[in-house]
Amino acid sequence: MSLLNEQIDVRSTDKGNPARFTWRGHTFRVRRIIGDWPATTEASGNRTHLLRVSAESEAGEPSIIDISKDVASDRWTMRRQWN
Repeated sequence: MSLLNEQIDVRSTDKGNPARFTWRGHTFRVRRIIGDWPATTEASGNRTHLLRVSAESEAGEPSIIDISKDVASDRWTMRRQWN
């Protein structure tokens, strides 16, 4: 597992779920959402969603990845990649 905390570009479905994201110039397809955990940061009061997804790289390699969305800014972050 690698802790990353890097901003990513996410393309969502019409229901707001992530469908694809780009990280370090590579595109990943979200195959399914494994978990979704809403959270509020106590110090700042920011609302976020942490999602664990099953994703597939351009080369077809599967991976489990944690991504998060800051609700106020609509910014997505790649948190962890489980190898």
